[in-house]
Amino acid sequence: MSDERSGFVPVDTGLVLQTLVERMFGLVEGRRDDPPAEPVATLLTATNPRLTEAEPPLEADLRHAGYLARVVEVELFEPARRPAAWIPDMLTERFASTATWDDAVAALCAELARSEPLGKPSPDDLAARSWQVPGPGGHVRHFLARRTIEDYLSGVEAPPVDDPAELKRPWLYGFFVRACEESLAAGAAGAALGGEE
Repeated sequence: MSDERSGFVPVDTGLVLQTLVERMFGLVEGRRDDPPAEPVATLLTATNPRLTEAEPPLEADLRHAGYLARVVEVELFEPARRPAAWIPDMLTERFASTATWDDAVAALCAELARSEPLGKPSPDDLAARSWQVPGPGGHVRHFLARRTIEDYLSGVEAPPVDDPAELKRPWLYGFFVRACEESLAAGAAGAALGGEE
């Protein structure tokens, strides 16, 4: 795995599964009743883009969980407090073909969520952008998404999608919404989420 010099906290898989993921999951769950501010709430609950065949409320809940996961990361890990340096250029590129910054964020986050592997991502996989956001790394995020999905599906008679791993996509969408929000708040692309165009 990566080291602190690359912006990631080195982790042991056993530690991740037994302690870190559970701790983060608990912190996220403790905030689930706190709705995000507008316009982030609109991005998280929008039915377009749809990332799975699950009912929109479930997809919105998973998006919110992914968003909160990034909030928790920033609180727990010093390296996570740096915005992802690659996001501003990608947002600016999307903004050139959309009507608003919110549309640019939604388009970029959907693209990133769809390109991410559904399985445990390799740090060397260029499509695994979850590895390219400063913080605990793609494996922690993968296991946290899986833990969240397992919780949502416990007690459900029939899964809402053919492959439950697909539910990682809305979780990642929310995660990337927060990463975009951080970049915009830091002055990236010259605008804040929901601010002036």
